[in-house]
Amino acid sequence: MVSFQNIEFLYGLAALIPLVGLFICVIRWKQKTRKLLGNERLVSQLISNYSSNKYFIKAVSILVAIALLIISAANLRKPIKEKGTVGSGIDVMIALDVSKSMLAEDEKPTRLDKAKQLIYQLTQQLENNRIGLVVFAGRAYLQMPLTSDVGATKMFVNNANPALISWQGTVIGDALTLCSNSLDTKEKKYKAAILITDGEDQDTKAVEVAKELAEKGVIVHTVGVGSESGAPIIEAGTNEYKRDANGETVITKLNSKLLRQIADVTGGTYHYLNTTESVGNDLSQLLNAMDKKEFGNPSGYINYDSYYFIFLAIAIFLLIIEFFVSERKKNKMTNQAAVFAVCLLFITVPVLSQTNTSVILKGNDLYKKGDFKAAQTEYEKVLDKDSKNNAAAFNDANSLYRQQQYAETSKRMEALANNTSDPILQAKAWYNKGVAEVKQKQMEQAAASFKKSLLLNNNDETARENLQMVLNQLNEKNKKQDNQQSEKNKPQPKDNKQPSKKQAEQQLNMLREEEKRLQKEIQQKKFKQESGEEKDW
Repeated sequence: MVSFQNIEFLYGLAALIPLVGLFICVIRWKQKTRKLLGNERLVSQLISNYSSNKYFIKAVSILVAIALLIISAANLRKPIKEKGTVGSGIDVMIALDVSKSMLAEDEKPTRLDKAKQLIYQLTQQLENNRIGLVVFAGRAYLQMPLTSDVGATKMFVNNANPALISWQGTVIGDALTLCSNSLDTKEKKYKAAILITDGEDQDTKAVEVAKELAEKGVIVHTVGVGSESGAPIIEAGTNEYKRDANGETVITKLNSKLLRQIADVTGGTYHYLNTTESVGNDLSQLLNAMDKKEFGNPSGYINYDSYYFIFLAIAIFLLIIEFFVSERKKNKMTNQAAVFAVCLLFITVPVLSQTNTSVILKGNDLYKKGDFKAAQTEYEKVLDKDSKNNAAAFNDANSLYRQQQYAETSKRMEALANNTSDPILQAKAWYNKGVAEVKQKQMEQAAASFKKSLLLNNNDETARENLQMVLNQLNEKNKKQDNQQSEKNKPQPKDNKQPSKKQAEQQLNMLREEEKRLQKEIQQKKFKQESGEEKDW
């Protein structure tokens, strides 16, 4: 069903009523003034080069152009997928830990903020599926039932914080139970849960509940946030560390062992949240590879074909006519040709742009379904017509990455970064180039790419984390090489070769001569002591 996205803009058409009235008044004023000037034949000769018809065309062009611009702003569109249409996907419940331990800053800016970044990414990559949200601390609550509305998901995730639940603690078992109750209990497939927490569970039933979920066909993927060495918790509003009853600073640590157990008993996987992009990609691939069921789309539209460009093109065409058309009767043919050429340009470009957009959207749908080769084909159709289409070039390189063509991905991302003037797109291209280079074990090049990305977008924490990871690996590699070199430079012990027979006899004779000399000295000393003079006391 065709509709306007911003229907309130159409009220602006009411402003045309006084403009039309003003135009009519001006026409009548001109006619009246012409009669007052005197002899009608003489006046006609004086204004013989003036064309009232062209004046009418200019005025009407302006009025119609204003109307079309207002309609263009309202954005007439037709949904590609409408309410009630059948789609295919799975049901995914996300259980998010919002306890105070998630405010620890061993993950920047906090554990909770990093968990939210992961969910934001997942909502984009799981757009064709239904997502629900459970938040938990000392109690678990259903924050959002299953929906395919991406905007609603982001809104509820953004509002998740420890203030939502007054009971503090971490009851993972209750959260998993609520996730299970929110899913269809009649089916033993087409459903999964994602548990995002630091794992500091204060009950003992988490693993037992996970086993019950496995019997119902729910696969639980767990995501660990935080460090196993632990970090203190900053009390909200005080900027002081949380202390226990004995006055000791509370240290919260990641319990990865429990999270691995939960994932194992349900057939899921455990992920350590080091970088949101890599974990998000891994989870989306696992979920998108599951068997899918058909369900309707009651919550709204997903993609639209917009027609605003048609009204915009016509409005620009009319404004150009108004600009070039003179009120004089005589006009140069070159001006008319220029008007036609410029108008043709303004009409053609939007049409081509809309065609390219449709092809890119088709490629995006194939990309989300995991058919990366077919998606690449669609992107390259656009690039064949418009080699400077940045959206197609970026998505094309990403589809190559998904096909594990990392060298070609690096090459195309670098070319895109060098050819575009958009700093945000440049930052993304350098970042993706760095990720592809990590896959190729090219750590020096990856470090350089991440640095370039950060220079363009200094707020990208994921790029900063990846850069630090690469630099750490390079430092370890250099230390290892230094140790190996020092081992090579150590002096080697001399070989203890056995002496020959001749050498042995010579050494034996030398020892005998030395023994004779010592015996002789001893005899002489003894003789002197026996025959010596008496001491004078």
